[in-house]
Amino acid sequence: MTAAPAAPSPLRLHAALFAVAFFFSVNYIVSKLGMREFAPLTFAWLRVAGSAIVLSFAARGEAPLSREDGRRVAGYAILGVVINQTFFLGGLSLTTVPVAAILITTIPVFALGAAIVTGRERPTIARVGGIALACAGALLVVGGESVSGTWRSVAGALMIVTNCLSYSLYLVLSKPAMARLSARAVVARMFSVGAVLMLPVSAYSLWREHWRTISPAAWVALLLVIAGPTVGAYLINAWSLRYADSSLVASYTYLQPVLATLLGALFLHEHIRPVVFAAGLLIFAGVWLAGRTTATALT
Repeated sequence: MTAAPAAPSPLRLHAALFAVAFFFSVNYIVSKLGMREFAPLTFAWLRVAGSAIVLSFAARGEAPLSREDGRRVAGYAILGVVINQTFFLGGLSLTTVPVAAILITTIPVFALGAAIVTGRERPTIARVGGIALACAGALLVVGGESVSGTWRSVAGALMIVTNCLSYSLYLVLSKPAMARLSARAVVARMFSVGAVLMLPVSAYSLWREHWRTISPAAWVALLLVIAGPTVGAYLINAWSLRYADSSLVASYTYLQPVLATLLGALFLHEHIRPVVFAAGLLIFAGVWLAGRTTATALT
């Protein structure tokens, strides 16, 4: 009987979570550049299908999943791959990097809300108030886009919020499975299932894509997104969920607005508008309030 692997040091765990945040922040920029030539649904499916191929090779030799675990992982694939990838890339193509990055910070609060609904966390006045405050910040972004943006930016913001809800559910629901199963086997199966489920949705976009006009630079962008923000980030994230609470894993999304906005200004010449900055303060205040541990429980 082999001994269970020792838990990593806190430094190694936090370094892994920072790497995930960095990969996801780079993803905003590289995906934006790639989707200047690829249609969003085409880019999303190629990203998932390409990652499924790489991850299948990475998972060779891992113990096969049981039928029951396979069904669970298929559910994780719907939340963490199909809805997450489709709505994130679709929303990112319609709005700016700062808007998307600010909205992504709602993930920890949505994850807490999901944990409360599923009975894994106790509802408290601070937590419920924090969730409400963060939701108000998200609504402010959407409302601000409707006033000073366009219908495209409003649709993009709503798609990003949907992506955040889906990814939050994935983090909470997959935590028990990630603690006992191989991260490589789980993530490989997720992306394989995701590629199959996304194909009918993306088929028309793939058929209509102008393949001959796509430049080598756009293909390089796609390969970079597959290698770092997808294969690398998902494997590291799944490994981190084995040793860290889902709330800690989700909390590293706080780094994304800072890193992504800096990268967006540097490479895409995008700027953060005052309403988005104000919404970010609301969301961060909500996250801080929801994360307080000395709070009165609701009855």
